[in-house]
Amino acid sequence: MLKNRDSLTDRVASVLMDRIATGVYPVGAKLPAGRLLAQEFNVSAAVIREATERLRTKGLVRTRQGAGCIVLASAVDEGFLIEWPSGMESSALLHIYELRAGLEGAAAALAARRATEDDLRRMEGILAELKATLHLPQSALEWDFAFHRSLAEATHNPHYPQLLAYLSEQWRHSVAIARRHTFEAAAGATQTQRVHEEHEAILAALRARDPQAASARAQEHLRRACERLGLTAAFEPAHATIDGHS
Repeated sequence: MLKNRDSLTDRVASVLMDRIATGVYPVGAKLPAGRLLAQEFNVSAAVIREATERLRTKGLVRTRQGAGCIVLASAVDEGFLIEWPSGMESSALLHIYELRAGLEGAAAALAARRATEDDLRRMEGILAELKATLHLPQSALEWDFAFHRSLAEATHNPHYPQLLAYLSEQWRHSVAIARRHTFEAAAGATQTQRVHEEHEAILAALRARDPQAASARAQEHLRRACERLGLTAAFEPAHATIDGHS
């Protein structure tokens, strides 16, 4: 049996994509429940979540709490994809952060105007889970990514989460590198807490219904992530003078 978690995720995702492509799970059908897939493949629930998330980022399924995974397409929608050039990780990573700064800054401003109470409660719940797993890198990564995804969903503009889905692998890679770097730093515990406070500051601005502050804090969070990675960000937050955690 395969032991490596990435290999397990690859295997499960590959089988599910093949089943979708061949019509075993036709468009409009629901995938089997996660617990059933976990039993079938003899893997953990976390592996199934990662595999179905991979399908979602490829535009094959839609996931909705309480509704499961619904098949949207039988073939991968290549859409807008970004190549990750070999040997250029630092510059490529900076490019992703620059792109994220523009997208998430705009998304935060829109979410400050449009987020519902359910959206805000969902984000609070995600941050509570993130706080509980701050020093468990893999779990923290999943909750960190969930927070940024919930921010996109709170815009109630379907194109923001769709674009996040297209960018998901690169987006996840950038978050993973930032969290690993922070966790491994000499002052890792303190730095990790600061990162969490930056997330909380974004949510506070959303709760205050302050689009300008929400945008500034989202961009500042990404600029500081660049600094923690030793990257020189070419972008500036909307209000560079905002103090506190940002």
